Amino acid sequence: MVRLMLLERLLQHLPQLHTVGGVQAIPYMQVILMLTTDLDGEDEKDKGALDDLLAQLIAELCMHKKDVSKKNERSSINEVHLVIMRLLSVFMSRTKSGSKSSSESSSLISNATATALLSMGAIDYCLHVLKSLLEFWKTQQGEEEPAATSQLLKPHTSSSPPDMSPFFLRQYVKGHAADVFEAYSQLLTEMVLRLPYQIKKIADANSRIPPPIFDHSWFYFLSEYLMIQQTPFVRRQVRKLLLFICGSKEKYRQLRDLHTLDSHVRGIKKLLEEQGIFQRGGTVTATSGSALQYDTLISLMEHLKACAEIATQRTINWQKFCIKDDSVLYFLLQVSFLVDEGVSPVLLQLLSCALCGSKVLAASSSGASGGGSGGSSQPSQSKSSSKKSKKDDKEKDKEDGTGSQEDQLCTALVSQLNKFADKETLIQFLRCFLLESNSSSVRWQAHCLTLHIYRNSNKSQQELLLDLMWAIWPELPAYGRKAAQFVDLLGYFSLKTPQTEKKLKEYSQKAVEILRAQNHILTNHPNSNIYNTLSGLVEFDGFYLESDPCLVCNNPEVPFSNIKLSSIKVDTRYTTTQQVVKLIGSHTISKVTVKIGDLKRTKMVRTINLYYNNRTVQAIVELKNKPARWHKAKKVQLTPGQTEVKIDLPLPIVASNLMIEFSDFYENYQASTETLQCPRCSASVPANPGVCGNCGENVYQCHKCRSINYDEKDPFLCNACGFCKYARFDFMLYAKPCCAVDPIENEEDRKKAVTNINTLLDKADRVYHQLMGHRPQLMIQEQKVLASRKELLEYDLQQREAATKSSRTSTQPTFTASQYRSLSVLGCGYTSSTKCYGCASAVTGHCITLLRALATNTAIRQILVLQGLIRELFEYNLRRGTGAMREEVRQLVCLLTRYIQMCKSLKRIANTVCFTRC
Repeated sequence: MVRLMLLERLLQHLPQLHTVGGVQAIPYMQVILMLTTDLDGEDEKDKGALDDLLAQLIAELCMHKKDVSKKNERSSINEVHLVIMRLLSVFMSRTKSGSKSSSESSSLISNATATALLSMGAIDYCLHVLKSLLEFWKTQQGEEEPAATSQLLKPHTSSSPPDMSPFFLRQYVKGHAADVFEAYSQLLTEMVLRLPYQIKKIADANSRIPPPIFDHSWFYFLSEYLMIQQTPFVRRQVRKLLLFICGSKEKYRQLRDLHTLDSHVRGIKKLLEEQGIFQRGGTVTATSGSALQYDTLISLMEHLKACAEIATQRTINWQKFCIKDDSVLYFLLQVSFLVDEGVSPVLLQLLSCALCGSKVLAASSSGASGGGSGGSSQPSQSKSSSKKSKKDDKEKDKEDGTGSQEDQLCTALVSQLNKFADKETLIQFLRCFLLESNSSSVRWQAHCLTLHIYRNSNKSQQELLLDLMWAIWPELPAYGRKAAQFVDLLGYFSLKTPQTEKKLKEYSQKAVEILRAQNHILTNHPNSNIYNTLSGLVEFDGFYLESDPCLVCNNPEVPFSNIKLSSIKVDTRYTTTQQVVKLIGSHTISKVTVKIGDLKRTKMVRTINLYYNNRTVQAIVELKNKPARWHKAKKVQLTPGQTEVKIDLPLPIVASNLMIEFSDFYENYQASTETLQCPRCSASVPANPGVCGNCGENVYQCHKCRSINYDEKDPFLCNACGFCKYARFDFMLYAKPCCAVDPIENEEDRKKAVTNINTLLDKADRVYHQLMGHRPQLMIQEQKVLASRKELLEYDLQQREAATKSSRTSTQPTFTASQYRSLSVLGCGYTSSTKCYGCASAVTGHCITLLRALATNTAIRQILVLQGLIRELFEYNLRRGTGAMREEVRQLVCLLTRYIQMCKSLKRIANTVCFTRC
């Protein structure tokens, strides 16, 4: 009875807590908690007292009010409300003691608390508070924390911290002795997440308590909290509650992934709309061009990489998202044509994950792993291995089920894409990524994607794709070596797709026409005989005698490599915190590694900023102290004493000039007041005033060039020579040279571009005349070499004939003449031609590859023979090109001569050719 009386009297003073604050309310709540410890569940008075207590506590929270916008503002009443919520949480988390009465009492209090909270709408109340706090945390996320160089010391109380358990742990109170409610927003967020979890847990264990209802809003806002990087302390509780609501890890991951993907795709669309790229009626239109700024591309890459991470690890969730939103794949396909080529691989990866499935991607990236252990094994090991094998079988069955579902989704997504994509879009995709791209990895990505689009399409769509590729076929000579993947797909599709005889004849005719055209170019090319002769003597990877520049042959795929900054810089200027470097040319930079040696603890770098510029300047001093002309690439933070930092760029930058800025430092002020060493006589000199008493030198002058900075007493870098007395910096770039020009942004830039074009043309003309001057000498030297080889061969043959005393002298000249023909330089027959020999040679190889594939089909083989392919091969390709190329031609001829009538045709043509040549 005394407990009930005390409890009743204490509840009468509950409204007075509004003004005292949370700290003074905690002892009050501790007394209430103690008085409710031994309430009897079978006593009606105890039940009534508990119900009255819970009703008054919950009424204090004002859960019926929908406006909770001020709940995230710290005040005395809100602190008291937070303590009340923690008390209710303690009620629902009471541990069962050993005694039966305590166990029943704990069960009574937890069940009654959960029931009371449910009846008062606690679930909706917590949702409203979470929604209000979400806006608060988003605003906090946008604010960057200032990098403070020093912090004030916090006062420590001499007395021990008060006991606030179970509301706050002793360690927490000790760490926040000055203000327990300093992290009020964090504490409130934790409570509105913990209460619904406890309510659901109790309701699931007790059938008499109605189950709480978590609508779609709960899933949405909990998923939003998981995406905010500013709240890592609540991520665990959010994940715990969301997993508990979902019921299984698979459903939880799927829900989280779908929300994350939806959020990032909306972010991509919003970002592109700000740059003038809109999606209207499923079609993407660009109003302001596709040249996005680097900062925009970085934000775009962050969204795309977040999607790619989910698509790679949990492909089926990415596929379900694309099924749910049928505009995503077609949107990504169209965007891939409008953005920078550095973004294209990620877009192709997303499309491949959706249309190819995880098995195909894993097969292309993973290799075979190692096998088992030794021969002898213990019985325990055999038991564990049998258990493991059973587990593996279960996982395999699960993967098979997932794989079959992925295959079905791949087919559905390809059908979805075919429904939206028109012919023009597909042609643009094929041309852009299978022919125009200079990156072989991108072309192979597009190859894999196109192959699986074909395999998962119906018959009519397969025929359409094949017709589109044959429509692009006449453009092949313009792409040269880059068309290998395109030709591989074209041959495969042509064989796999059933066609009428008319179509087969049309395709065969197109293939033979391109071969004849390229053979004509190679035969009439000015350097044809020289190249043919050299190809029989040496192997070479380029055609260096060409006078007409080719953008395909002269743009090889250069891999990234580690380059020292000192080896590619032309000029350098310094400020007290910056190094401004002019490079020898434009470079594509993917990573910068900074190595710090001879580090002194007196002053260490805290922050490094990397800036770049791609404008051509006569002298780098034009860019010094002009921050508006620089673009910020990356900012990195260093720890004290760090000797190496890697600056990984999300997207490679194209730079002609670099600026490395040391913007913030760790400074030891005590060490800076110590004595310094005189740069002239090495005597110890006090830091203040910094003048050597022995020789009178200023100790703050540069130790390398003796320059004195009168504006700054002790600069980090010498603004004359760049010397740093606190550390030595070495920069390594992971980069490759590239071709880049100045952007044209105004009329002045346009005039500079015209002047630059004229200058480059004059320079190219001078270089061309220099090369033409070397050409006659080169041809004379080559003719001398070939004539010497001819004499050598004749002498060897004469010696062989004399040694064997052979009487077959009449038949020998035929053999030797064909040998001489292949070695000697005949009449060149120069004709003016602007066709690239390298591209024509590459396309000829592609034609042979395609024709070899087509010749495996009996119907096509007969059509090819009737079109005179055998004569074409005998007259041109069997004697020209590299050894590997000639071997392919021989194999193609063998394919074409499998039937007797074809053999007769071959014999007749061979005889005709031999008689013509003799």
